Amino acid sequence: MPAFRKNGIDAIVKSGKSIIYLLSSLLSPPEDVLQTAVSDLQLSTFVAAVYAADLDRFVKKTPGVSYFMPRNRAFSNLGLGMKYLLLPEGKDELRKVIRYHVVDSIVYSGDMERGAKAYRTLEGGDIVVRRAKGRNASLTLSSPTRWEGYDSGEDLPSNGELRPAHIAKVDALTSTGVIHTVDSVVLPADVSLTIAKLIRGSQHRTMADLMIRAGLGWILEGREPTTDEVSESMLNGIVRSREDGGKSGDRDSQPDIDSLAMPSYTVLVPTDKAFSRLNVTQYLNDKAALLDLLKLHIIPTQPNIPTTGSTKAPAEPPRDGQPLSMGDDLVYYTLLSDKSKYGDIAFRATGDNSYLVGIRGARRKTGNDAARVGDGGRASVRWRRSGRAGLSGLKKHKAEIPDGGEANDDNLDLWRGGLTLGGGVLVIDSVLVPFEPSWFNR
Repeated sequence: MPAFRKNGIDAIVKSGKSIIYLLSSLLSPPEDVLQTAVSDLQLSTFVAAVYAADLDRFVKKTPGVSYFMPRNRAFSNLGLGMKYLLLPEGKDELRKVIRYHVVDSIVYSGDMERGAKAYRTLEGGDIVVRRAKGRNASLTLSSPTRWEGYDSGEDLPSNGELRPAHIAKVDALTSTGVIHTVDSVVLPADVSLTIAKLIRGSQHRTMADLMIRAGLGWILEGREPTTDEVSESMLNGIVRSREDGGKSGDRDSQPDIDSLAMPSYTVLVPTDKAFSRLNVTQYLNDKAALLDLLKLHIIPTQPNIPTTGSTKAPAEPPRDGQPLSMGDDLVYYTLLSDKSKYGDIAFRATGDNSYLVGIRGARRKTGNDAARVGDGGRASVRWRRSGRAGLSGLKKHKAEIPDGGEANDDNLDLWRGGLTLGGGVLVIDSVLVPFEPSWFNR
């Protein structure tokens, strides 16, 4: 809209049945979508993503649409997920993400009524706009609960993101429609960011190669293992195969989030440089030692963290883009914990907004017991597809949502245990080597 002086009108002249409004400046038609977005520095990543996906002509020429454009910080919060999407191999999924933020009709903020309404996107799926009750009611954007092949029940978004995107700015006119600005990227449910893809986004491939050699490729692919794969990776009694129900091991003695979503994992991924300082050949020649090394870096999603007097449960859900909560003395058990007293890992804040992760209780003068945490990324949630019976326990895990229907982090405890439903990746700068005390210490 042009910038007018007060009321935008200098004078009103009546001429017969006609009224002439004298304006303070010349009206000019709105610019195209990309030119309008470029004028807002907070939308530069979206513009860059459009060109990276070769969608610039599509965006400029498609008429009668509404854009919900994520800010730059929203893309950076995707972490390794965004780095993967910008790779050549992630281009098709990046196109889906961009088209999912384009509604196939012109929707102004005044058209967004109280409650929730689904709009069809140019990607093909629906996206939900929700206006809360109240005078200064907030507007949010989220994934619907239903998506073909991704049944998350009656209450949870199909893409598994519990926090909706908030609509920050509204009604910027363009030559083909309107732009609204949002503070988070809403991923379509059929864009699957697996651990393998997040590792490719990190550009550190050694961990993935070793996991494949050790028979742990199913974790990378984001699926439940077969009975043979469980046996090959020496996880009998710890991980259950899809043939016997697919739930995680003996330490989960009560109903948990696995009744809603497939078991998932957070993988600590040492950099390629960190592996170059390790005698990898030694581990390749000893599969049992290789499996122990890898299992120490794999944290299974679970509802509860074993705690002692020196540990505590996480007070807050994982931050944007992170697969788990981090804080002083937060302890997680790994796939090695059932075998070794020194299989748990613990986080420690450094004071400069970064964290160290180390083997809990390990004490040795030389060796890799701790590492600094770097980039992270969340993997997509894999909902159970075996019918609605598997989702019947949802109400036990979900607190009451306040008026307005915003499923924010304070009202949902599905992150209980400190991990997101889909798991993900954290890059670390050293390899954690399994610890065994000397005979003297034992």
